[in-house]
Amino acid sequence: MRNTLTLLTLFLFSSNLYAIDLLTVKQLKEELDQTNQSLILLDVRTREEFNSGRIKNSINIPHDLLLSDISLIADYKSKKVVVYCRSGKRAKLVLDRLSDEGFRTLIDVDGDMLAWNSANLPIEKE
Repeated sequence: MRNTLTLLTLFLFSSNLYAIDLLTVKQLKEELDQTNQSLILLDVRTREEFNSGRIKNSINIPHDLLLSDISLIADYKSKKVVVYCRSGKRAKLVLDRLSDEGFRTLIDVDGDMLAWNSANLPIEKE
């Protein structure tokens, strides 16, 4: 029994369970305004949604493409990655997958683009 508990404890502490931070859109805007912060902004919406308005300096990789090929962002594994979509559903799928793949510093945006737009924060368009 003791060996089983030891193995279970080792498994729990060695697995890739990383915390995903949650920021409000205003907190994210403050982070972006700090010149010493380097965040990877990952917009996982469709290309059409991305072109209609996005957070400045965002990278667009649609969630379905990213879920099928995580290697597309392998270079960002050790960076702070912010993931957002329109409402949060697609971002959640991507965040869970990135966490499983060992990405350690992940940030979810509370309310995603709907909240960003509701707060009248700046966007870029094509």
